[in-house]
Amino acid sequence: MGEDMTRLELLTVMLSIKALLESGNVDKAKELIDEVIAEAKRKGSDN
Repeated sequence: MGEDMTRLELLTVMLSIKALLESGNVDKAKELIDEVIAEAKRKGSDN
């Protein structure tokens, strides 16, 4: 459980995604979202 994303880490990722979307980097934002989802699924299957 010590490896769960902290609120600060989550906020950082969300702000990064927002900045990418606002600057028109939709594909890069989608890539980052996919990476976060994949990581969450890996962590979920570890339990």
